Amino acid sequence: MGAVVVSNSYGIDESSVTDDHAPATDPVPYRQESYDHPGVPIVAASGDQGYKLDALYPASLSTVIAVGGTTLKPDDGARGWTETAWATNYKGSAAGAACSAHIAKPSWQHDKACPNRTVADVSAVADPFTGLAVYDSIRIPNGPEPGWLKIGGTSAATPLIASMYALSGHTAGVRDASGLYAHRDRLHDVVGGSVSVPASGQECPQSSYLCTARKGYNAPTGLGSPDGLGVFAP
Repeated sequence: MGAVVVSNSYGIDESSVTDDHAPATDPVPYRQESYDHPGVPIVAASGDQGYKLDALYPASLSTVIAVGGTTLKPDDGARGWTETAWATNYKGSAAGAACSAHIAKPSWQHDKACPNRTVADVSAVADPFTGLAVYDSIRIPNGPEPGWLKIGGTSAATPLIASMYALSGHTAGVRDASGLYAHRDRLHDVVGGSVSVPASGQECPQSSYLCTARKGYNAPTGLGSPDGLGVFAP
């Protein structure tokens, strides 16, 4: 209906919406067609529950660009910022990361420890303590006064990435995250921070890129965070 990009800040465990009797190499998720619109990037949050054995849908779909989360702090270096994965905090919240049990690995994703689709592809600041500045002009009864708020979560990182797709002016050729992988040199490599949640029953060793932001591709932050709009070029 004229949108150039669609942002989705929600998700549900993929086992709740896929055919559990289908082989892992046969992607048959419920209503995948709703998230497959060539020329209109479909962007979805990876979740705020850290590493999970049950990947978040729709972020786990191969037609969707899955957005992870980072902690972003100013520093005195050349870039002016230090960026790590949004690691597990005292509430057990962290950037979502997972290896799909249902969705086949797309041809453009080449990490080795996950035989299927890995979440995420790209990331942006999501830590609520270092998050986005948002101005709320609406007065909520019995709520905070209108004004500036600091918000976080991958539900904030996702529309930020979606807006960058829109600003790039290069969405017509986008069908999935493959373009990001083709231009990975135009992203900031995010290193440091584990999203394994202690005592969750879904712990992941810190040595694994599936739950720790190691150099290169990793599940919590994907390929990294955008260095401007260049990564969204055709």
